[in-house]
Amino acid sequence: MTEENNWSGVKFGDSRKIILTTILGLILIFAVIFGLVMVRSVAVGHAVILVDPLTQSTSEPIVGPTFIIKAPWVSAVDIYYATESFEDTVPCFSSDQLEMQITILIRWSLNPDKLRDLYNNYPRLNYKETAIQSIVEETIRLVTKNFTALETIEFRDIVQNQIEAAMIKGVHEEQSLADALIRFEFDLKNIGYPIKYTSSIEDKLVAQQQKIQADFERERILVMANATAQEAIIRAAGTAEAKVIEANATREAIEMILESVGQSGNETRIAELYLWVQALQNIAPDIDILIIGADGIPVLIPSNSTTS
Repeated sequence: MTEENNWSGVKFGDSRKIILTTILGLILIFAVIFGLVMVRSVAVGHAVILVDPLTQSTSEPIVGPTFIIKAPWVSAVDIYYATESFEDTVPCFSSDQLEMQITILIRWSLNPDKLRDLYNNYPRLNYKETAIQSIVEETIRLVTKNFTALETIEFRDIVQNQIEAAMIKGVHEEQSLADALIRFEFDLKNIGYPIKYTSSIEDKLVAQQQKIQADFERERILVMANATAQEAIIRAAGTAEAKVIEANATREAIEMILESVGQSGNETRIAELYLWVQALQNIAPDIDILIIGADGIPVLIPSNSTTS
């Protein structure tokens, strides 16, 4: 009888320990879950809006870095406000009805003071897929229809500036965005054209380059020809002037010879002999000794001749 009581006491004690351990475990799990629900960290560049479903209210944004304590039934909506971006490719038409694919990238930050209004308008925070995308598509199509396809190539900077200005205006005028977007940046990444059009543009550019090259070659040839002609003219003028000078010198020399011999009646013969000697000197400039035979045949003896 005593052994049965002892055995019952042991079983009761073990059961009590098991129950107590289970309760403590549940309390610990509840405390951990409660602590995780109650305490929330907010990182740098993030803000948290507390949404109370009981009172159907939203708090002002709590900007990180910080910690918040909230009731278990209150939701904490985390919003990254530092930098947001949106990239899209929009099909559109030029004024001459050529279809283009315009790829853009926009970046912005969110004003923390406007996050509550933005969340109230977009509880799912899907404003990019609704408002931003709609503004982008409408703006691009309105701007590109004012330019021909060729003008979008020639005046790409103007097209980009007009799209950017119209997009910023559209964002500010969209009331649902609540002026939450700040530091707006726009980048026109690419304008895609049909393959046939691109090929024709490339062919045109090649033809233009070839024409420019041909014009350059023609201009170069003309310049060279003109320079050659001018050189020939200058050389001819120099030669003519030299001949005039030489002729004047020859005339003066003959006149001096005639003055020295007086009026002998052989003036013509003397002039012929002088010119003949001058011609021989031009033919054989190194001749120092000239002997004229009885038959009129000249014997030329160069100055550098040696005798053995």
